[in-house]
Amino acid sequence: MTVSLQELKLVTQADVYCNENLAGHLTRQPDGSVAFKYDENYRADGGSAIATSLPAIDELYVGPGGALPSFFSGLLPEGHRLTVLKDATKTSLSDELTLLMAVGSDTPGNVRVVPAGSKLEATPVVAEFSRTSELDFSVLSRTLDRHAIPGVQDKISATMLTTPVEFKNNAYLLKLDPRDHPHLVVNEALHLRAATALKLPVANSKLVTDSKGIPGLLVERFDRIPGAGPENSMIRFPLEDAMQVLNLPPASKYAVTTEQVIQALAAQCQAPVLAKRNLYIQFVFAWLTGNGDLHGKNISILANGQGRFSIAPMYDIPCTLLYGDDTMALTVAGKAKNLKAKHWAELAGELGLAKRATQSANQLALKAALSVKLEELPFEGSPLRGTERELRFRRMELE
Repeated sequence: MTVSLQELKLVTQADVYCNENLAGHLTRQPDGSVAFKYDENYRADGGSAIATSLPAIDELYVGPGGALPSFFSGLLPEGHRLTVLKDATKTSLSDELTLLMAVGSDTPGNVRVVPAGSKLEATPVVAEFSRTSELDFSVLSRTLDRHAIPGVQDKISATMLTTPVEFKNNAYLLKLDPRDHPHLVVNEALHLRAATALKLPVANSKLVTDSKGIPGLLVERFDRIPGAGPENSMIRFPLEDAMQVLNLPPASKYAVTTEQVIQALAAQCQAPVLAKRNLYIQFVFAWLTGNGDLHGKNISILANGQGRFSIAPMYDIPCTLLYGDDTMALTVAGKAKNLKAKHWAELAGELGLAKRATQSANQLALKAALSVKLEELPFEGSPLRGTERELRFRRMELE
């Protein structure tokens, strides 16, 4: 069954797949709400939970105020891409089920959502190529994108235009500079390279240019790998960001605390103590590099082939201080600005990290941050000087 974008708002039920298995259904309720329920056959066959907030039991999971249950809301794109999707489906932003069905055949992780009775089919990529120099990135950025790629709208990374592409037989995202935040692509590339010194997983990326010399950042998707089956088949892995794990809607991504995020994600990991330490390092590194965009949707857990979770590779980590953003996205020990060493010590204490382990983590983050050479970026004048001055103060706190 094929349903046009404009007809989706008339569809009352969607099928939810976990990998290739029909796991359950999302259904519009008479009162306007949307509910998820596991398929009886899926449960009878021992199917596992599709999300940490949705145990595989005989229960109706109802979203708040007409919205989808939070896990599914977290699969939707955000910002400009969501607005484009709303216009294409001729519905409202509150009609989340319609919006999800429009992009649900390719979502982050291993859960997919399609209109009831529809086949699982691969969503066509916006571009398929062997060399980025063959493309015009400006054309790609204007193309309707039916992939559910997460993105943030209010802070720096959210405005970055992200487009799915295929490159060298693997799945990638192509990030482009937004109009109002110049040089964001090279900014993020520099910090992703520095983050590898943290000895933590970091998303693989590569700077590329199009036929007009416009830069883009090609980021390899870490939630899937090429399969051995038919052409373009993929093996997908469970992926959840902090808001999905906390069972909160994406709009709350700035309303949670660093402590809440770390505790919630670590509790789902196979090695929770190690996960807390690794997450702590990521937040310290964000502070030391001026990244004010580490919120509840920019940090995730990723499962392996056996379904065991660990912290996902780092992603979306530019220096937002260069654009005048001098606060942390989430509070640390109750503060988002003017943080001191004592606030990081308080966070470490609440997480139960030993003093020696905390000191080691701080020094590792400091060493990686010091490897960032902002003068390599095409910034000058007061934005660059002010950023370098503020980062010196922050780094002195931990030296």
